[in-house]
Amino acid sequence: MEKNEIVIWHEMDGVGDSSLKFIESICHELEIRENFQFKFVQMNIAPFLERLNNLEEEKEKPDVIFIAQDMVTLEKANLSEVPEKFSQYMDKKIWDSMKYKGIQRGVPYVQGNHAVIFYNKKYFAKKPETWEQIRKFKRDKVCNFSMDLEVVYWLMPFIYSIYGNPITDGIVTITTENTMEVQNFILDLIRQGILCCYSAISTMLEKFVAGEIACMINGEWLYEYLNKEMGEQVGICGLPNIGNMEMTGVSSSVGMAFPQNSLQGEKGKALEKFIDAMLSKEVQEKWLVSHKRIPVNKKVLADMNQLETDKNVITSYEQMKKNYFLVNEECINDLWHKGEQILVKIIEDSKLVMNKKEV
Repeated sequence: MEKNEIVIWHEMDGVGDSSLKFIESICHELEIRENFQFKFVQMNIAPFLERLNNLEEEKEKPDVIFIAQDMVTLEKANLSEVPEKFSQYMDKKIWDSMKYKGIQRGVPYVQGNHAVIFYNKKYFAKKPETWEQIRKFKRDKVCNFSMDLEVVYWLMPFIYSIYGNPITDGIVTITTENTMEVQNFILDLIRQGILCCYSAISTMLEKFVAGEIACMINGEWLYEYLNKEMGEQVGICGLPNIGNMEMTGVSSSVGMAFPQNSLQGEKGKALEKFIDAMLSKEVQEKWLVSHKRIPVNKKVLADMNQLETDKNVITSYEQMKKNYFLVNEECINDLWHKGEQILVKIIEDSKLVMNKKEV
């Protein structure tokens, strides 16, 4: 393997995940401008995690992995400590999002990674900003609202909205009463025939693009894909309030990490040039304007309203600013576990509801 060849591993998250193609286009420009060569290895999330946890068995190890911020907790990947000098590009809160046990284990390159409501503009003259508007929608063979009840992440906005921040001093403090409120809110949507459940990254996308779903809660990172598929027909609105409670969610970053201490290895200088390029004003503007993602570069963020005229992206950004920013603490696993328990209960109870309807 040549010293200037950078091997990149990237997880592919369904058809809506177009970030790899965008990263490849950036790297192609760097190949021309710098003496770099890139090799991309793409895989689904399960083999991605399994191989990262068993890197000693890999003949050709990655120099860079593109990951969600929480994957910096993969201790078996032996991720490099990243020099503090790269923090100059972004605010401390964003930079710290890829710290683990007090050590910087990655470099954020976009932020957000949060849930929004996508809606089909042919069904709504205005943004559906309340749950009442979503409930009132009626169209034969079109589902009002879709949510993935098999993935805890999509439950987080409901937990954070009904309870507030459920983490205090590193401990999950959500109560039984609050979990009941979350369960009942979603069960009411099911009982009223408003909610349909599909996989967020496959069937739900297909049905939304086909016009079979009026609204869905899904990841902001899908907007570039949906915009290409639907054009002006797709809209984004912030998460609707639950009664008098402002609906918030969680946000995080997406970044680069360097397994097997690659940043301190023979390709270290080339990898540092790569980091500088990914965080540069030029590339960060492309993430915003061409790929519809929220950048981390503070100079680009300061000019965001001038650079980006797409109102959907601005709406997504406004939602992100309301959200709680996740941190890589052990208590997050406790929160996911609590969410899984709520989902199991919702699924069990909704089956009982459906059985009663059939009887």
